[in-house]
Amino acid sequence: MSVTRLSDLVRVVLAPNPSPLTLEGTNTYLVGERSPIVIDPGPNDEAHLGRVLDEAGEVRAVVLTHRHYDHAEGAERFAGMARAPLAAYPVAGAASICGDATAIADGQRMTGDGVTLRALFTPGHAGDHLSYVLEEERALFTGDHVLGRGTTVVAHPDGNMADYLASLERARAAAPARIYPGHGPVIEAPGPVLDYYVSHRIEREQQVLATVAEGLGTIGAMVERIYADFDRAVWPAAALSVAAHLDKLAAEGAVVREGDRWRAR
Repeated sequence: MSVTRLSDLVRVVLAPNPSPLTLEGTNTYLVGERSPIVIDPGPNDEAHLGRVLDEAGEVRAVVLTHRHYDHAEGAERFAGMARAPLAAYPVAGAASICGDATAIADGQRMTGDGVTLRALFTPGHAGDHLSYVLEEERALFTGDHVLGRGTTVVAHPDGNMADYLASLERARAAAPARIYPGHGPVIEAPGPVLDYYVSHRIEREQQVLATVAEGLGTIGAMVERIYADFDRAVWPAAALSVAAHLDKLAAEGAVVREGDRWRAR
């Protein structure tokens, strides 16, 4: 577990949960020098949470980008350890992980030691996904909305492809000078990366349409064709994104679902 200073205002503690989807692990960010705001405590790993607390000292607040376990599993425990408030975008139902977290609204500002974070609602990867603008650096903490390497999964059914594309436009409109992703390295030139994320999704949509037109009507067959050159370990996640593309195309009238198969309209 390593601690790295990324700027005068930002440090990151890497969680010990590497995988094909989490890359080197979850990035837990400390924003502000004294009494920092902690973004995404990550997994419920005692050593990791202790390292974050040791590095932070006093914690002003704990905030989440979203409630997926690799970002939020340890959040309630860490907030208790730090005796700090926990906040996230609201979701319906108290059964959700971190369901009792204080609600953060789109556009809400949170201040710390020389820092101001502004919440930017960026659903798509998940329905409750927030990014955070660090106003002093014009930087953007993107959680799983944009990764430091590769592209993200739109985790159907909670994830929504139309929402994801709209959220990419929100991120582009924010014109960040730097991106601090939830996984992977800092992005120093966000503009081209955000452009690529949009074009990548358009390309994937065209591939999904092409496989449907060929008669490969099941999601499994589509994944096998489209992701043939990818590690099979990512195929289950790829299937979620394909399902999200299909739901978007169905809403637009381009495809029709018949049982577990899809056909062109």
